Amino acid sequence: MREIKHIIKNQVEALIFVSEKPISAKEIAKFLEISEKEAEEIIEELREEYQNRGINIYKINGAYEFATSPEVAPVLWRYLSKKRERLPRSALETLAIIYYHQPITKAEIEAIRGTRVDSILSILLEKKLIKILGRKETIGRPFIYGIGEEFYRYFTIEDEDELKK
Repeated sequence: MREIKHIIKNQVEALIFVSEKPISAKEIAKFLEISEKEAEEIIEELREEYQNRGINIYKINGAYEFATSPEVAPVLWRYLSKKRERLPRSALETLAIIYYHQPITKAEIEAIRGTRVDSILSILLEKKLIKILGRKETIGRPFIYGIGEEFYRYFTIEDEDELKK
């Protein structure tokens, strides 16, 4: 009996690990053909085992997922930032223009660069280095761009004061 519980516990752990989104105890119970109460008990055991480790099991909106512990975030950012994809020079130039002139429209960027920036803006938006701040109150209501959430992380900049040096 203990062996069966161990196998089920491993299966619960694996389901949480491979799930693309948080998975509920109800879904786990359905997959493993056990009661929801049993699934919740096993999940709580796993959560206790993973407590104070590099990865934990978190309950998010009634479902469970693995995620890294906040304490290990700095080392993970350093590791992942070394593996980041380098931006082409044209993207870096466009990013600099957006940073120093934000909020700015595509037409304004193109006027400064002297070339079209459609594909570059797509790349920067996809990487969340820039974001759409809204629309300009002018003819055609073009998008206005500014720096995105990943900008400071990508360049490992702690705050804006560091850029002014």
